[in-house]
Amino acid sequence: MVSLPPPRTTELYYGGAWHTAKAREADPVTIERGVSAEGTTAGPSAATQTLDNTSGDLSPRDPSSPLHGAIGRNTPWRFTVQAGGPWANLPGTGSNGLTTPHHANLALTADIDLRLDVALDSWREEMLLAGRYEIAGNHRSWALVILPSGRLQFIWSPDGTLASILNLVSTDPVPAYSGQRLCLRVTLDVNNGTGGKTVSFYTGQQLTGRWQPLGAPVTSVGTTTLFNATAGLQLGSVTGYSAQRMRGRLHRLQLRNGINGPLTVDLDTATATPGATSFPDTTGRVWTIRDTATLTNRHIRMAGEVPAWPPSRDLSGADRTVAIAPAGIMRRLGAGNRPLDSSLRRFLIGTPPMECWPLTDGKEATGGASLRGSAPALASGRGAQPLWGQGEVADWLEPTVALPLQTNGILTAAPAATGTANWSVDFLRTGRGQSELIEISDRGRGSAADPRNKWSVYLQAVPNQILLFRDSYAGDTSSTAFLATVANPGIYDDRLHHLRFMTLVSGGTTFWTLFIDGSLASTGSQAITGRPVGRIELLWDQVGSAAADVSFGYLTCWDNTGPGADTVYRAASGFPGEPAGERVLRLSGEHGVPVSVGGAVDAQTRLGIQRQERYLDALDTIAKADLGFLFERRDDRALAYRARSTLYNQDPVITLNFANGVISEPFRPTDDDKDTENDVAVTREGGATSPRAVLATGRMSVQDPPAGVGRYDEDYTLSLEADHQTSEHAQWRMHMGTHDGLRYTQITLDLGNPRVYAMIDDIYRADVGDLIRLTGLPDDHGPDDVDLIIRGYKEEISDKRWTVTFNCRPGAPWEVGVVEDPVLGRADTDGTTLSGALNSTSGTVNILTGTGLHRWIDSATFGSMFPFDVTVGGSEVMRVNSCLGTALSQVFLVTRGITGFQKAHPSGTPVRLTHPMRTAL
Repeated sequence: MVSLPPPRTTELYYGGAWHTAKAREADPVTIERGVSAEGTTAGPSAATQTLDNTSGDLSPRDPSSPLHGAIGRNTPWRFTVQAGGPWANLPGTGSNGLTTPHHANLALTADIDLRLDVALDSWREEMLLAGRYEIAGNHRSWALVILPSGRLQFIWSPDGTLASILNLVSTDPVPAYSGQRLCLRVTLDVNNGTGGKTVSFYTGQQLTGRWQPLGAPVTSVGTTTLFNATAGLQLGSVTGYSAQRMRGRLHRLQLRNGINGPLTVDLDTATATPGATSFPDTTGRVWTIRDTATLTNRHIRMAGEVPAWPPSRDLSGADRTVAIAPAGIMRRLGAGNRPLDSSLRRFLIGTPPMECWPLTDGKEATGGASLRGSAPALASGRGAQPLWGQGEVADWLEPTVALPLQTNGILTAAPAATGTANWSVDFLRTGRGQSELIEISDRGRGSAADPRNKWSVYLQAVPNQILLFRDSYAGDTSSTAFLATVANPGIYDDRLHHLRFMTLVSGGTTFWTLFIDGSLASTGSQAITGRPVGRIELLWDQVGSAAADVSFGYLTCWDNTGPGADTVYRAASGFPGEPAGERVLRLSGEHGVPVSVGGAVDAQTRLGIQRQERYLDALDTIAKADLGFLFERRDDRALAYRARSTLYNQDPVITLNFANGVISEPFRPTDDDKDTENDVAVTREGGATSPRAVLATGRMSVQDPPAGVGRYDEDYTLSLEADHQTSEHAQWRMHMGTHDGLRYTQITLDLGNPRVYAMIDDIYRADVGDLIRLTGLPDDHGPDDVDLIIRGYKEEISDKRWTVTFNCRPGAPWEVGVVEDPVLGRADTDGTTLSGALNSTSGTVNILTGTGLHRWIDSATFGSMFPFDVTVGGSEVMRVNSCLGTALSQVFLVTRGITGFQKAHPSGTPVRLTHPMRTAL
C-alpha cells in the first residue's frame, strides 16, 4: 500500500535563497498546468495550498513579522514531491558527474553506439555530456559535447593524442526546450564501406524506442579507430577537459559494442537509492557520484509566484493560516491591455540607434518626439506642417505623418549625439507622392577651415527616379557633385519602402551607398573626409496636378555599429517568413521573458507579418498558426514553446493497460462530434483564402448519414507567410477534424493505487505535448490501442488522496509518414476490397484492387518489405506475411486478430493499410 501523503516540500524564495514553509498537510495541494480538458489555449499554471501561519511569520503586512518586507506580492514559490527512483542531479559546478573506472567492457576500438537519457537545464549551452577522455597520459578515446548552437559534437582520437583528435558535428541542433527530457544517440561507423567514416546523431523518447535522425549523417574521408585508452567513463564532466560541466538531470546511459550491438554499459539511475554515493549498473560497473552531483528523486511539480497573502484565523485567533493561490508567470504577463509596440519600434528599442524620430506622434502634435532624447523634429515656419498622425506607411506600424497635398514644407531633425563619420540614415515611405528631398548635413561649420558637406537623396515620382548629390560649403565658395541616378527605383506605390543612405570614411575618401528595401541600389565614393551627422531635413513639394498621397516615418540615424539595411527592412516589414519558434524567442527577448523552444526550425510554420497585439495574444497567434504548445515550464518561472513537429511519431511516455486496473474514475470517453471538421478553409491574414479542404467520402465525410456524418465547416484566419500555405493548413486541419474515434478528454491516475505508483517515474516524466498510450480497452471502445496527446493536467495531493488527471486529445492524427521507414514509409492503395467472403479464422484473404489503381506489392518481388499490417472493414487488423499474384486480383496470407479482435467479413469489405503514409504539415 502506498503511504499518503508522499514526502513533499513547499519553498518560498526570499533573501537570495529558497526557504521551507510549513504547509497544512490535511489540506490538499492542487496544481493545474497547460490546456484544460475542453480548452484551446494554455492559461497560467495555478495552484492552491494552505500554509501554517501560527508563528505569524507569513504576515507580510505585520511589521513585527521577521519576513516583513521580505515576502509579498509575487514572491517566488515552488512545490516538490519525493517519489519514485532517483536521477543524477548535476548543478554544473565543480567536477559534478558520475564516473566508473576503466574496465575491459569499455575498451571499444571500432564501431560504438552511445545512448543518453538526459534533461539539460539549457540545450543551447556548451556542456560535456560523456566521455573516456583523460588528457593526462594521452588517454583520449572519445567524448560527446553539446555546443552553444545546440548541435552535438562527437570527438575521438585514434591514438590518444591531441594532435590526432577528430570531431564531427550534427547538422541540426537538438530540438528540445530547456529542461525537457530527451534521449540522445550517437553512432560511429569507423569504416562506412566507401573509404570513410560516419557519425550519425539521433533523438528519441526512449533508449530502446524509435529514433529520429538529428540532421543527416556526417561523413569524412578515411577510416578510423578509437584509442584503447585506460581512461574510465565519466558523465557530466571530464577531468581536465575545458567544456562546461553538465547542468541538468541524467537518467540513463547505454554503451553498445557496435551499432545496435551488445550492451557493454547499462546505467539506470532509477535502480539506485536516493542520496547514495555509489551504485552498480546492470552490467556490473560501479558508478561513483562525484563532487556536487547527487542522486535525488525530488520532483518540482510547479514553480510560480504568490500574488496575494490573505490572512485567516479561527475565532480564538490562535490558529492562523494563509490560503495561497500561486500562479505561473503568465498571470502577471497577461495583466494590462496595452498592445505591444510595432515590430519596428520594438526592434529599435532593443537595438537602439544613435537617434530616431518615429514621427508617430498624435494628430494634435506639433513636433516629432525623439526616441533617444534629442530635440524633436520640427516643421519650418516657412512652409506647411505635416499631417501628424494621419499617415500610414504600413497598417502593422503606428500611424506616421502624411505630407499634405498642394503644399511645400520642411521638417528638420538634429541628433544630439556626435556619432562617428561612418553613419547611416534610414526612413520609411509609402505612396506615390511627387517630389521629396532628404538632405543630410554633417557637423562642419561651412567655413574655409571647417567646410560642411550635405548629401541629398532627391525622390522624383515623375520621371520615376532618385537623384543623388553632394554639396560642399567652404566659406564663400560652394560646389555641387552629381553622384548617381537610380532609375525605376520601385518605391512610388502604396507599399512600404525602406531607404538607407550610408557613408564609410577611409582616409581621405568617403564611400557612399544607397539601399532600397534592404538591397544595394547605388554606390560610389568622393574624395573628401566625411564627418558625423549634424542635421537631417525632409523637404517636400506636393504642389501640382501630379501630386499624390505620401506618408513618411521612422527617420533614424545609426553609427557604424548599426544593423544592416536588410535587417531593418525585415523589422519594418513585420518579419514575414519568420519561423514560429524564432518569433517566440524574439518577442520574449524583447519583452524580457525567459523562454525556450523545442522543435527543428525548418519544420516550423513560417509566419506572416507581426501585428500589434498584447504579448500573450501574440504568442497565442503563433501557436495557433503552428499548432504547437505554449506553456509554462514545470520547474522554473519561464515559458516553453513546443513546436508542431515535436508531436509527430512519438513513443509513449506512459502506457496504461486498462485491464490492469490502472485508470481511475471518472473514465468517460465520448463518441460525439465536438471536434469534427470535414470542410475547412484557411485564410492568410492579409492575404488569400484557400480552396476548401473537404472530405467527400467515408464515414467522417460531408455526405449525409449514414454514408457520412454531414457537413461540419470551419474557417480559420492564420498568420502565414504565403498564400500557398493556406491549402496545406486546411488539409491538415481537416485531417485532424475527421479522426474517427472516441474522445478521451481526461485520464485520471490514482497514485494511491500500488499498480499505478509502480509507474511513478513515467507519470512524473509526462508533460505537455507528450504521448500516452491506452491498451487493453473494453470491447465497446473499439479493437485498437489509443494514443493521446497530453495538453495539460491537474494534480491533487493530500493526506488521503493523490491523483493526476491528464487532459488529452487524439494522438493518432499525429502519426505521419517517414521516408524509407518500414512501417510509416508505406503508401496506401485506394479502392481495395475483399473479393469473397472471409470467415473469422481463415488466414487466406482474397482481395481485389479497382481498375486503374496500383496493386499491392507481391512477396516474390518485394520479399524484404514483408510483413505489414492491413485493416479490414475498419475493425480487424491482420498481418500480411506474404502476397501472391501480380494482377489486381491478389491473395494475402495473413495472421489474424493482431489487436486481439477478429470476425467474419462479407465480400466487398474495404481493405486498407493500417499505417498509411500521411504527409506531415
